[in-house]
Amino acid sequence: MILSTMLVFLAGLVNAQIREPEFRIHDRGVLWETMNDDGTIGAPNPTNQYEFYPSMDWPGGPHELPLKIEQRSYMVAAGLWLGGRHQDGSLFFTEHGPFDLSDDGTFEEMQKTDNFLEDPEYDPAEAEQTIVARWTTSENIHVQRTSRVWSFTGINNFIIMEYLFTNMTTGTVSDLYIGFPYLIRPSYQDIPAHNGWGDDQNRSDELVAYDEGKKLLYSWDDTPNFDLPWDVGNYWDERGELRTPGYAGYALLHADAASDNRPQPANVLFAQLLNNTNLLTLTSNAMENMYAILNGDDKSLQAGAEDRIVPFMLMSCGPYEIVPSGQVRIVLVEAVAGLSLEDAMRGLSAQADLPEGREMLRATIDNAAALFQNNYQVAAVSPPSPPIDVIPIPKDQTISISWPELYKDWINPITGSQNFKEYRIYRSEHTYNGPFERIRVLRPSSASHVRDYFDQLNNIWAYKDDDIKLGVSYYYAVTSLDDDGQESYLTNRIVEPVKAANQPAANTLDIIVFPNPFRRKSGFPTPGEENSIVWTNLPARCTVRIYTSNGELVRTIEHDNPNVGETVWDQLSDAKQKTAPGIYFWTVTSDVGDAKGTVLLIK
Repeated sequence: MILSTMLVFLAGLVNAQIREPEFRIHDRGVLWETMNDDGTIGAPNPTNQYEFYPSMDWPGGPHELPLKIEQRSYMVAAGLWLGGRHQDGSLFFTEHGPFDLSDDGTFEEMQKTDNFLEDPEYDPAEAEQTIVARWTTSENIHVQRTSRVWSFTGINNFIIMEYLFTNMTTGTVSDLYIGFPYLIRPSYQDIPAHNGWGDDQNRSDELVAYDEGKKLLYSWDDTPNFDLPWDVGNYWDERGELRTPGYAGYALLHADAASDNRPQPANVLFAQLLNNTNLLTLTSNAMENMYAILNGDDKSLQAGAEDRIVPFMLMSCGPYEIVPSGQVRIVLVEAVAGLSLEDAMRGLSAQADLPEGREMLRATIDNAAALFQNNYQVAAVSPPSPPIDVIPIPKDQTISISWPELYKDWINPITGSQNFKEYRIYRSEHTYNGPFERIRVLRPSSASHVRDYFDQLNNIWAYKDDDIKLGVSYYYAVTSLDDDGQESYLTNRIVEPVKAANQPAANTLDIIVFPNPFRRKSGFPTPGEENSIVWTNLPARCTVRIYTSNGELVRTIEHDNPNVGETVWDQLSDAKQKTAPGIYFWTVTSDVGDAKGTVLLIK
């Protein structure tokens, strides 16, 4: 009894020493990322393959995903390694990720600053969103990481990270190498879709390359792999979608001169993670060996250029000699670029276009480098996207999108001109990330648009979308465009989709069930609705019961809504069990009448 109690106590002590990092999320542009206060990047729990926080998510968001399969992470995690010698010649090495071990340093409160166009104090010389993390390692090296993002066209696909390293010891630090380890893994998206893609040798399907001219280390998902009959590489059969159509990587934009003036980065390495995880962490490898991997003396783990791997990627700068209070500055950019979702949803036919993503990534790195060289001063801005309200109107089965007037007050902070041109309304019936289609353009300069869509009394634009499908949920956004062609991003997308429902019926004479028959999936494109079967034209209060062909009660649905005449069955029983294919009987009972019918499930 005493022994078991002591073991529980010791286990509690171990668990108490595991520190959960504080984090802030970049959520402004196309690429979303989680920045942690301990030097790591990506989801706070990199061992959780279904983490809901961004890890190089492209396209990013929302913060809370409706389904795990909607995660689009191109990275498991990233971190920071520091290795060098103190003045007495002793070697040190600190590890901040990308695995679950972080250096036991001291961590300061993070700062996140938003600098949006819609804010009165917007400053075009600053990033739209900045996150600053500061910490001091156990070896007394202070680190400040400032990450920056934008949502403007051409510069919304990357995150620039500026590191400042300060020697807080009383002696000179020499032979210091600074490494940036990444677990970039485009097929990480395949894990939810394929239930374990890339988790063993015969399904390792990433390729890695280094572009020396752009100092860019990047990875991409290989062409479809037909090793298993039910799994086809990065092709998501359920959606007919190419799941990982992007190239993801990180590049060195700046590094202070090394003590021996060698070109930077000093070391680039990519290795097969599945074979070598135990060699890439201080938990299971000696400090001297880790330092040799960091500075490039040990290249034995280097994978071949054509090897298909689960990649561990490392880029290192150095060597540096830093006197007390001396500093070193390094600037990186991480980016994802590739085929659009519209192209990805063409399915396997889009596979041949994947190499275009490599050129897009290189162009993205060039754009980031130009912005950095311009001291983060943007060359042009668009008008801001207005805040929107999206409300379903069951009476006429439409969805209303409204927003306050913007153009009269808009002055371009760079040019000083008032050149607002139009609002553009976008809609998606797929996900928060699209693909979106433009469904309407409204111009304040058009007398007919002002007459039909502008409420002068309340200073609000309002548009009713009546070109919608019954039972389908939609996402909306509204952008702004100026005379120079600068268009804002979809920063006002609604997080939860909406759908227009029928109003309650006066009786039960016209009840409709759809889709009927149900074939494999409903055809509703919005995630989470693939198994939906809808009863419409229902009374405000009624009970729907579903039975097997043998008369066994499967599900009872109580409908009580004075504004909606629809209810949905997810094909689960009252015990939350999946129903089998076959013929099912249904009844509707209410105070204004009863109805009955059948529904056929073909799966």
